[in-house]
Amino acid sequence: MNIKPQKGMQEYLPDAAAKRDQLMSIILDTYTSCGFTRIYTPAVESAENLDKSDGGDNLNLIFKILKRGDKLEAALSKTPVDEKELSDLGLRYDLTLPLSRYFANNRNNLPSPFKCIQIDKVYRAERPQRGRLREFVQCDIDILGSDSICSEIELISVTAKALGKIGIGKFFVRVNDRRVLRGALKTMGFSEESLDTVCVSFDKLDKIGPDGVASELTEKGMPESAIRNLGELISKQSITLDDMQKYCSEGTEAQALDSLKTIIESANSLSDEYGVIYDPSLVRGQGYYTGTVFEVASEKFGGTVAGGGRYDGLIGRFTGVDVPAVGFSIGFERIFSIVTENNIELEGSRPRTAILYKAEDILKAIEASSKLEDKSDVTLILVTNPKKTDKFYSRAKNAGFDEIIKLDL
Repeated sequence: MNIKPQKGMQEYLPDAAAKRDQLMSIILDTYTSCGFTRIYTPAVESAENLDKSDGGDNLNLIFKILKRGDKLEAALSKTPVDEKELSDLGLRYDLTLPLSRYFANNRNNLPSPFKCIQIDKVYRAERPQRGRLREFVQCDIDILGSDSICSEIELISVTAKALGKIGIGKFFVRVNDRRVLRGALKTMGFSEESLDTVCVSFDKLDKIGPDGVASELTEKGMPESAIRNLGELISKQSITLDDMQKYCSEGTEAQALDSLKTIIESANSLSDEYGVIYDPSLVRGQGYYTGTVFEVASEKFGGTVAGGGRYDGLIGRFTGVDVPAVGFSIGFERIFSIVTENNIELEGSRPRTAILYKAEDILKAIEASSKLEDKSDVTLILVTNPKKTDKFYSRAKNAGFDEIIKLDL
């Protein structure tokens, strides 16, 4: 039998597991201290819910679960076999879809607005590589039931507090609003039907540059005049909200633009430890986002470490009535990699003490341990051969204990 974990799945030795627990505790304690409450949802969702969740490319990465017993036999007996009929369940690819179903099911027993925490595993059938796992942890906070931009400002603040306590150094929050982006693209001459694919290309601006975006849109058969109008905008050194004013001067888009300005200005006034900037090319991959979207990027270590946005239409797919909702998710695995690879000492780390004892002194050892547990993590180490106490002491020292106590040895 194979002793290795499956590709894209990780297992952790005790030291790494302890570090993960400590990191989760910092995030959870920060979320809780800011008034969010924890919930749990199942890892398994119905295939129908997952398929209709508008999760972008993630819909192609769902781990599907075969039907069981007679239902599976009936599906296999059909000629030809319809692959879609073989599965009725799947593993969740994120925590937002399960939360939306959870809220729809329990809304009569929940406060409004509902501020919740989810820290749990999710699953995607990725091609395993560095930074991409098939099983990984997400750390989400969401506010359901409020359409106020105060929710966005609060989520940015709370997420920033958690990242600040972890100690990853300077970071900045990139913010956009899909309504502003889509409104501007329509004004430039792109059709409503083409906006999704145009946004996919525009989202690559930081990777392929203005010329690359224009080339890709040309290949997609977009109108030359619209591509030219977009090119004039993205050729600027930096695009400001004032630049977007001429494209979003009225209606919903203008209101969204004003809201975006307020979110950025308000969030920036809260702390000098991080910056909040407007990024017109930020789209985010999930199709369920309806308004504000945001990401956090590390200045020192690079890459995205958190992301989220507003998804006002997702809960309504379960209830028939839309409920405003917005969430922010910390990428736990990315943060864990940064912490471990750069030996970052986490806030609240406790010293470790080892007590070496003989079998007949087990009660004394437990009593001694109890007296130390308030200020230290204490490990009892049984010395099976007192003549080799020095060897046990050396092992404990190599294991990194801060203090080693020999009890009557």
